[in-house]
Order: sequence, then C-alpha cells, then structure tokens
Amino acid sequence: MIYNYLVYEANKSLGQNFLLDPMIAEKLIDLLNVASGDVVVEIGAGLGALTQRLADKMDYTDFTAYALEIDSRFIPKLQAMFVTRQKLFVEETDVLKWLPEFETEKPLKILGALPFYITSPIIHTIVKMKVRPQTVVLVVQKEVGQKLARSAPDSSYLSVFVQTFFNVEYVGDIPRDQFDPKPNVDGGILLLTKRADADSTTDLRKYEGFLHRGFANPRKMLNKAFSKEDLTNAGIDPTLRPEALDCDRWFAFYRHMQSHGDGLQ
Repeated sequence: MIYNYLVYEANKSLGQNFLLDPMIAEKLIDLLNVASGDVVVEIGAGLGALTQRLADKMDYTDFTAYALEIDSRFIPKLQAMFVTRQKLFVEETDVLKWLPEFETEKPLKILGALPFYITSPIIHTIVKMKVRPQTVVLVVQKEVGQKLARSAPDSSYLSVFVQTFFNVEYVGDIPRDQFDPKPNVDGGILLLTKRADADSTTDLRKYEGFLHRGFANPRKMLNKAFSKEDLTNAGIDPTLRPEALDCDRWFAFYRHMQSHGDGLQ
C-alpha cells in the first residue's frame, strides 16, 4: 500500500513528521515481537503506515490493537482502511489521557513514532500506566534516545527513572531525511523491555520527586542534595555526582531513605 502523505499537510503544533521508509516500519513491527494473545497500542497512527503492518500481521497472529490518533483529519481514513479488522480499534484521543485509564489482563505492547516535543511526557505516562507494558518500541529524537539508554557514569534523571522499570536499548538512527516534513534533528529507535525484577508497589510520585531532588544540580556533588550521613549510611560516596549512580543504586538509596523515615514527599 502507498501512503500519499502529500495529501495531508503536517500539523506543526502536533509535531507531526511522517515516516517515509517502509523498511523502518517493518523493523519497528519486528522489534515489537507481537504474539497471539497480545494487546498492542499504537501511539499516533497518523496515515496508517505502522497500523497497516499491524493489520497485515493479524492474518496469521491473533491479537488486539488500538490505533490512537489525536488529529481528527486522519480518523475517517484510518477507519476506512481497517473497517474489516474486528480486533483493530481506531481511537480519536489524546494519548496522555487515554493511557492512564487503559487496563488489560493480557500482555501489553506499545508502538509509536512520537512527536519529538512531547517524548518525555509520553514516556513518563507509559511508565505510570496501571498495567506496565512488556515491550515498547518508539521513534524518538536521536539525542533523547541515546540519553535514555545511557547509565552510570552518564546517568540522567529520565534514564534512571525509566531504567528502574525497563531495560532500555537504543537500536539505531533514523536520518532526518526519512521523515516528511524533515525535522531539524535525526530520529532514533528506542526499545524498552519490562524488567522482571521491577518493583510494582513503588509510589511513583515520591520516586520522581526523590530523583528530581537528586538531579536538581547534576554537576554538583550529591552532598548538596542529601546529607553526608545519609549518603554514607547508604554506602554512597558523598562526593559523587548524580550521574555516577545507575538506576539500581538510585532505587536502593530511595528505599534506604524511606526505611529511615526521611519523609519523602
């Protein structure tokens, strides 16, 4: 199927950039590793390039898919394309409102080429879902994807937050000329795989606040954010910078502070 993206003018306010290379779409679907019984959520269905490949996969794999799209211009096109697919549901919605309410007892997988300007809020929302997905495959800005995949000694607030709950892999680049309209930066493919050992009882609001406290001054030593006594008791060198701790050490420090009545807000 050929997708005539020229018929539609990209909505700059929504950060729309359409993927042009069908081979990249195939790679994203392959990385998602959809199996029978899965539930797949696509973020930003757009003109249906990824959605079509999900639909094709339904010919030999029994799964359910939700194609989310906020731009009302695309909804009639998407509905017409997939009218015969009884397990593919097109939803006109804001992903930041839809994901927090979604629940399923089946294995959940998420796919999407994200608007670069809203990558962080969407990833935060995915981590906070009632049912955390098994696999997430996203197209993001190259620099953001690489940063999310880094760990100590180059940790960041967002990489620590996400890696506490997911194994993160930066799969590869997507040159900017593979999008229309062409953005000012290259894209990249990010693969998140749910950690089997991730704590499901964590108060994410408190953990976020704790990490924000730790990374508020990322170039300064940790003893500027926490007392030397608390750091030493947790086995952490107070002269280290926040970027020197990986997600497991940050989470262990969070648990230590909780257990010692730090009063985390």
